[in-house]
Amino acid sequence: MKTCVFYVICEYSEIQTWSWFSAQKVWLNETSETAVQETAVQEEMREGDRSMMHFRTTPQRHPLNVPKTWKNPMQNHVWNTEEIEERMKALPTHTPETWTDKAMHFLVKRVLYNGFNWITGFDKTNPTARSCAWRLIILESVAGVPGMVAAGMRHFRSLRTLRRDYGWIHTLLEEAENERMHLLVCLKMFGAGIFTRTMVISAQYSMVGFLSLTYLVNPKALHRFVGYLEETASQTYFDLIKCTETPGTHLHREWNNLKAPTLAINYWKMKEDAMWIDVLKNLFADETNHRDVNHTFAMMKNDDPNPYVHKHLEDAAKAWRLEGNDSQKKK
Repeated sequence: MKTCVFYVICEYSEIQTWSWFSAQKVWLNETSETAVQETAVQEEMREGDRSMMHFRTTPQRHPLNVPKTWKNPMQNHVWNTEEIEERMKALPTHTPETWTDKAMHFLVKRVLYNGFNWITGFDKTNPTARSCAWRLIILESVAGVPGMVAAGMRHFRSLRTLRRDYGWIHTLLEEAENERMHLLVCLKMFGAGIFTRTMVISAQYSMVGFLSLTYLVNPKALHRFVGYLEETASQTYFDLIKCTETPGTHLHREWNNLKAPTLAINYWKMKEDAMWIDVLKNLFADETNHRDVNHTFAMMKNDDPNPYVHKHLEDAAKAWRLEGNDSQKKK
């Protein structure tokens, strides 16, 4: 009897040991395959631009086991063709009334706009693709500053005064994030050299201090400044769209057949076969929205409720519906 029990125990131990070794072998094989894949990915990243590869496109696991389903949580308005065409029919401008309006109008329209055109060599009638690419990178890197500065200042003001913000912060943060996404989309199409990066850094350091001081002294002046700035941005994109669609121009020759980058397609929920001209139209529509928002804020009191809160909720609901429809189609 004892012999039989001993024999059973030995058999069970041998089976368990063999199962353990088999599991270890499978694990080692999987680990080896993963290591080979990761090495190949690392080699590919060494050869190319590291910033161009997102972890969702690699076989690597996220170090925190985060699912590879991240999407931008700040939902921008999803424009349709009718909305864009309606906004392109006219480019309204604000007529300065107060002395601060006139000061900001002169600073933006006379000093910054004309100076920027001269520096970038921008020919409004028939600009080159190179001058436009450089212009867009500088423009979007600067445009993302005011919204973040204003949101930060209002955030600290709310903490300092122990009072609510009445919904302004979210709109300003959405504006800053939208402009940052504009920059990232442009960088998917055009490169930025050392000179461009130096200009971006210099502009950011100078703009942050100036805009922060302006918002501390007179918040309405900053919103009016941004409103005028967005008027010029809207005009710039309008001109680029017209030149790209006009045969015989530099932009028509170099931009008309360019595909839209995947980042832009996902951000604006565009069709898979969207072109770069479609991206320019969405960029234009976004800038016209920022123009209207900031001119509105410039006419409001600091403690007035934000009239755009419900619009953000509607934009998010619309984007979620579109994503749900796309998921159903893929299934």
